[in-house]
Amino acid sequence: MQPIKKCFFGALFFLVSMSPIAAADDRPVIEENQGKALLIYNIAKFTDWPAATARSDTPFIFALWNDDALADAFKIIEGLETQGRKIRINRQNKDSLAVDCQVIIIPKHQLQRFNKAKDELDKLPILTVTTAPKVFEAGAMVLVEVVDDHLSFSVNLPAVKASGLEISGNLLRHAEEVKF
Repeated sequence: MQPIKKCFFGALFFLVSMSPIAAADDRPVIEENQGKALLIYNIAKFTDWPAATARSDTPFIFALWNDDALADAFKIIEGLETQGRKIRINRQNKDSLAVDCQVIIIPKHQLQRFNKAKDELDKLPILTVTTAPKVFEAGAMVLVEVVDDHLSFSVNLPAVKASGLEISGNLLRHAEEVKF
């Protein structure tokens, strides 16, 4: 196995094993939304932001749009580090657009809001992630979903590049689909 794959899966296993919930045989058990949070965290770890936006004295912010269940699941990564910065989770329960973050997670019921904000988001170095195929089709950068009883992700590479971000080629190899 290549070193980057070992690092990716090692980090994912480490985070999963930190979960307070364990099966009878002490194997870690996590809920689906916690798995999605961990996968999105790892995608962020293997994404490069423009140097001008990488200030180590500020937190690395994941903003969740009106999805309390998923926001609760993101507690599993809050306080960890990525890109040399501590992670903070922000719940966005208002209509204003959060542009002071690095990752925005967009649920399916926020498709209309995403469509209104898309032109502005396209110009910003913010990774847009969704768990809804329709939001991904509308232009979100990453889709995280359950396929055949396992978590997978797809990447909209033109949207990623247009925002000035770059996702590791080693990570892209694990994607279910990469749109070019």
